Amino acid sequence: MADEYGLSPQGFKQKRLTDIIQSLNSRISDQLGVQISTEANSVFGQLVGVFAYEIADLWEQASQVYGAMYPHTASGVSLDNASALAGISPIQAEKTTVICTCYGTSGTLIPYGSQIGSQNLTFECAETSAYIDTNKASYVGISVPSVVVGNTYSVTINGTIYAYTAITDDTPSLVLTGIGSQISVAGITASVNNDVLEISTDDQQDTFDIITSANLNIDSVGSPVKFACTEVGAITPALNTLTTIITTFAGWESVNNLVPANIGREAETDTALRQRWNSSLYTRSVAMTDSIASALMLLNGVTSATVYENDTDSTDGDGRPPHSIEAVVGGGDADAIGLAIWQKKSAGIDTFGSESVSVTDSQGFSHTINYNRPLPIDIWLNIAVTEYPEEALPADASTRIIDAVMNYAKTLTVGNDVILQRIMGEIYRNVSGIGYITITASTDGVTYSSSNIAISAREIAVFDEAKVQVSIS
Repeated sequence: MADEYGLSPQGFKQKRLTDIIQSLNSRISDQLGVQISTEANSVFGQLVGVFAYEIADLWEQASQVYGAMYPHTASGVSLDNASALAGISPIQAEKTTVICTCYGTSGTLIPYGSQIGSQNLTFECAETSAYIDTNKASYVGISVPSVVVGNTYSVTINGTIYAYTAITDDTPSLVLTGIGSQISVAGITASVNNDVLEISTDDQQDTFDIITSANLNIDSVGSPVKFACTEVGAITPALNTLTTIITTFAGWESVNNLVPANIGREAETDTALRQRWNSSLYTRSVAMTDSIASALMLLNGVTSATVYENDTDSTDGDGRPPHSIEAVVGGGDADAIGLAIWQKKSAGIDTFGSESVSVTDSQGFSHTINYNRPLPIDIWLNIAVTEYPEEALPADASTRIIDAVMNYAKTLTVGNDVILQRIMGEIYRNVSGIGYITITASTDGVTYSSSNIAISAREIAVFDEAKVQVSIS
């Protein structure tokens, strides 16, 4: 092997096909002692060409083996293995999960794997022992079978009794109103509708324990149950759409998704993994906003993480207190987020945000960690495309344009503005045959503009294929 090719202190240099052919021709001439014809249509030219291609394949394989050692040049499994040397593993695809309220008879089991869905989505119960139960209720419907003057009707919520004694001319509605008017619990609402006292939590993920006196009937109970989508990826079910019970069970009457889902994500691409590997040095550092953001992105379920700081002696324009940090985190478990922030932030630095979680340090002391969730800003797009007459437009151009938009959407994180020119650039790069593009955007689906959409530090742009309209002329 010549010194200029192969592995050397300067790295690996691959021998190309033309160089291989030239080398083989020279060797054959040297061995025979005479000049020979090596034209492509000669016997020797044909033989050399056959062997040269095989040798070139071996050089290509050697180059790939060499490149497989380094994240910048590796791909697939080799990239995963190379990144592991820095303690970085690829983020696997995750399923969207959602807390749904299951209604029915108290004590009803919702078996693991039970399916619910909408017209095009299917979700499965992700809990091994989920029950509709008055001990874990987010909704209860109570009725009065009969009103007896002098009888006391009572409801006990989380150990507190709310009672009403019937008087002359009382009706079931009045009795229930008498009970409901006493219920004043933060996060719980009580109202009477059609002679039914409905008690529910404002956030259907929260629960309460309820007991009624024997002269009251519990008509229906709703309890929160966790469901996971049968498909992986960033699937976003709209509220009040998961209402169909696919696998029915006695005592389970209805279901609904009343709270936003924890959106899943696609498997990490090689490009994204390389970018994360480049920033891996931040995960080993402390007291840096980049370090905190990097640590947050490693958590399961986290889809976005941006960290801001206020290092001044006064409250900044975004409301952050002096010498504080604010993490805006999309997705992920609250306890895991709080722990990651605590482990990476500097001692004595305050955290800011409307969400809070308690973290216990190694000495047993409890600390409150605050952070924020990004406010999703839905984006609608109208894309008008004019075909370039000298270049064919693909038959599936509309689908490719929408795919290009969704690829652009994946590059956005918290606080990133929606730049229409960049969307155009992504479309031009991925779809041939386009002569001119006009894009208008909206945040409400009604009023469209050709201006970019500004996204604040606590917002994140959310794209949906159904909200991208493409017209081609």
